[in-house]
Amino acid sequence: MTCAACSGIIESEVLKLKGVKSAVVNFSTEKAVFEFSEDFDLDLFFSLINKLGYRAYDDRKKNRQQDSNSEYTFLNKDLLSALVSLILASLTMFFAMVVHNNTYQAILTTILVLAYGKPYFYAIIKLHSNMNTLIGLGAFSSYFYSLYLLVFNPHAHPYFEGAAFIIAFSLLGHYFDGLAKTKARSSLSSLYKMQIKFAALIIDNKEINTPVIELKENDVIRIKPGEKFPLDGIVTSGESHADEAMLTGESQVVSKFVGSKVFAGSMNMEGSVNIKITSSMHTTEISQVIDFVEKAQLKKAPIQQHADKVVKYFVPAILIFSLLTFMIWYLLTNNIETSLLHMIAVIVIACPCALGLAVPMAIMISTSDAAKKGLLISGGDIIEAGSHIDTMVFDKTGTLTEGRPELTKIVLFHESPSIELEKKYLATAASSLQYSSHPLSQSILNQAVKNDLKLEEPDKFKALTGLGVKASLNQKNILLGNIDLMKSANLSFEVSPQFYTDNIGSYVFMAIDEKLVACFVITDPIKKEAKEVIQALKDLKINVWMLTGDNEGIALKVGAELGISPENIRAGVKPVHKADFVSELQSKNLKVAMVGDGINDAPALAKADVSMAMSTGSDIAIEAAHVSVLGGKLMSVVDFFSRSKRTIRIIKENLLLSSVYNLLCIPLAAGVFYPLFKLTLSPAIASLTMALSSLSVILNSLRVNNRAYSQK
Repeated sequence: MTCAACSGIIESEVLKLKGVKSAVVNFSTEKAVFEFSEDFDLDLFFSLINKLGYRAYDDRKKNRQQDSNSEYTFLNKDLLSALVSLILASLTMFFAMVVHNNTYQAILTTILVLAYGKPYFYAIIKLHSNMNTLIGLGAFSSYFYSLYLLVFNPHAHPYFEGAAFIIAFSLLGHYFDGLAKTKARSSLSSLYKMQIKFAALIIDNKEINTPVIELKENDVIRIKPGEKFPLDGIVTSGESHADEAMLTGESQVVSKFVGSKVFAGSMNMEGSVNIKITSSMHTTEISQVIDFVEKAQLKKAPIQQHADKVVKYFVPAILIFSLLTFMIWYLLTNNIETSLLHMIAVIVIACPCALGLAVPMAIMISTSDAAKKGLLISGGDIIEAGSHIDTMVFDKTGTLTEGRPELTKIVLFHESPSIELEKKYLATAASSLQYSSHPLSQSILNQAVKNDLKLEEPDKFKALTGLGVKASLNQKNILLGNIDLMKSANLSFEVSPQFYTDNIGSYVFMAIDEKLVACFVITDPIKKEAKEVIQALKDLKINVWMLTGDNEGIALKVGAELGISPENIRAGVKPVHKADFVSELQSKNLKVAMVGDGINDAPALAKADVSMAMSTGSDIAIEAAHVSVLGGKLMSVVDFFSRSKRTIRIIKENLLLSSVYNLLCIPLAAGVFYPLFKLTLSPAIASLTMALSSLSVILNSLRVNNRAYSQK
């Protein structure tokens, strides 16, 4: 495709085919998605695409690596076409400027037109409103006028070289555009290359080198140190570590042992492992990420709608302006050659391509690079929405904190604190809680294991819903649970208010033989980067709020450590009420983003202007929110907002670049500045300038990733 109008033409023409329900074509990614019924004729579709002057292939019949190879094959063909056309155009100029042989010029230009003029000719006769129409009108006007002079005025100077160079520079510009687009898509292409071609299939304890495409679910393959996992699977034997940075963006390797999940494209480090395959090539986690990003790039940002409207009417407006240019120059000079040259220059230099690329190219580069860093953005509309966010709402547990309760303190009520006594009570509590699955029980049990404490089997065990645990150990009655459990047991005790002030967290009280002896204070550790993230968001002029279902004491303590002001903290909030709070902020004309785990916070995430889900490992949950953060990296939240703001800034620069180009160059080509400054452009130079304009937009779009907030 040569300009954004091409994608619209393909969509409208394909929709006319029988059985086609919907058509979406993306110019910058050169991808299309069509929905069709059973009576759809695929051969007729490919025939139509060829008649329109484009090329298409069905990626359902190829793997990702072949897609990437096909892209470079097309580029090579474009380069060959550009070089051959430039040689023919240069020879034409040689016979125009040196040898002065009009017949040879006509022959060489005719060869060039017949070889490479088909898409331009087809665009004209089909009345397509795209760049090919402008190039075709400019080239063929110059060509046929030169043929007229050759026959009826053989001593006049023809403009065959102008027609030749218009097509040649157009083809050269198309090649450079394709090359730049390929570079822009390099982040996503690197994910394609994660796919492996062969693997060692284990059959009867023998290794058989087998193409990955032939592997099936439940096949067992062996992965040696330094090799990549070709498909998703489960380790059946052996131990190792895996580098999963390609999926999560996390540089730290992950331990793998029997029962662990492994993912296609990740690198096996030091150990040899056997894995049972659990996916096909098209259902791996990395394939889901790629599909997600490609679908996201088909979604148009609202700002693109304005550019599309301009592109739609651009070509007709240029054709009208070029005719006016011809008429005015003819009235002023009574010279048809001068008038025609200015008209052709106007037609050729006008570039809807640059306008059409301004938005989708920046979006494509941004979303592809983000995916490579473990940040999945569901579309250009979300990037634009992210640039307008002024309020950020965090769910505390699992987002700002690790989401794993840890025992941080043991408080003794009637005895002086000592390490030995604390270990004694910890061992007693852990022994009594062995059969409890409650997260707070597990945190006590984990701490006992870390301290290598010997645990005993409880004589009796009973879980008390909503209260705690009742157990018997070494003929002693043990109660472990919240303060309500202690009160229900009619114990004689008193816990001062100062206790709660000094020990903020969740509490597991322990009573032995009806005497309150200790309390285990459990907290959820704050993520190391959380404070830096909060400050970075404030630097981006985003107001930060924190919601939690925990009590106010815990919420204020966490908020103080993170630098969130007390008035921006809401404690004791149930999941359904979090959505109400988001609505409350939106009612104040604030643009609200919500970060949560994508499940418990679903109502609030659905309500927010931009929703972000923290995902880890296999729990990608890429459909749960507008943005998914793989690996749960909190710093990616900052990356998204800084990336969104920068992407929209680059888009505005692109629109300005393309607008200024057309506003300056079209009058220059029309000869507006010629009477005063003797400045004008020949059709050939106009063609070269047109090619460079779209290239400048692509190169500027590549700057999107230059200043995204660095991952740490």
